[in-house]
Amino acid sequence: MKTNKFSAIEKTAAATALTLLLSFGIAQPSFAEEYVPPPEAFEGPGGWAVIDPTTGIVYGVIVGDWSAETWEEVKNTRTVDGFMGCPAPCELRFQTRATADGNVAGWHGTQTNIDADGNATQTNDGSVRFDQSSGTFQINNRSGDGATSTQTLVPEKTARDANGQGRSLDLGTGIVDIRTSKKISSGSESVSVDTYRSNLGDTTVDAVIALPGLGSDETLEYVFGTRGNAASEPVNELGQIRTDLVSILMGMGFTKTANSVDEETGEESSTEVLDESNVFVSAIMTVTEGIVDFLSSLLGFFSPTNPEPADS
Repeated sequence: MKTNKFSAIEKTAAATALTLLLSFGIAQPSFAEEYVPPPEAFEGPGGWAVIDPTTGIVYGVIVGDWSAETWEEVKNTRTVDGFMGCPAPCELRFQTRATADGNVAGWHGTQTNIDADGNATQTNDGSVRFDQSSGTFQINNRSGDGATSTQTLVPEKTARDANGQGRSLDLGTGIVDIRTSKKISSGSESVSVDTYRSNLGDTTVDAVIALPGLGSDETLEYVFGTRGNAASEPVNELGQIRTDLVSILMGMGFTKTANSVDEETGEESSTEVLDESNVFVSAIMTVTEGIVDFLSSLLGFFSPTNPEPADS
């Protein structure tokens, strides 16, 4: 189904990891006085991101269990130099609520690398950053096929149940504004595909396809339903993309006459069809199949990075 639901989507590239924190040790960083944690930060154990206050980059997540009164004392008296690889002075920002089973988890961009001799080093790709103005976190991903995505983590919304009051086992309730993009090319022709979903519970995915080869202002806009079962048949609506592109190409004059003979009557007839032997047309149709494959995978597997157990 075609729609004009929205016009453009920003694109961002990076990668991230979700880390389960099963211990309850508390580190001792310093805090910026202007930061005020949301009320949910004082409901019990939660995930607190260790950040570089200059860049907002998240270097790790610890478990903290403070009251509002304790926080006032802690933020002014505790400091850590270089904690979790974060340049001093590092600070804490509330990131996630504990899930219903009591586990605390969080997102950060630090990876541990172990060489052939067993020596461990850590790097941080800057893929998770705290936004001081909104109190949220930006999480960026890059997949192996070149697709990039960005999503926003709202700490207060994490681990919310269906009523928005109690706790669930799903941290993903805090993920909103999920944007995924990919550039698909064939020969000298390419398209940009941008998609948007408001949150992980959104059952529709908006898609904008920009085709510069068909004109600088040529875009196609769609809304597709997500698939509950990734093994199901491809979403029928994706066929509309092929139909629309064939129509555009034929409208540009890339046609040929196809003759046919009715087997019963012997009557000859002719019709105009897309000239797929044209190099430009062939490239566009190859790109079209890439678009369909990309969107098909998104509609079945639209989720943030899979969680991995923490070492700490």
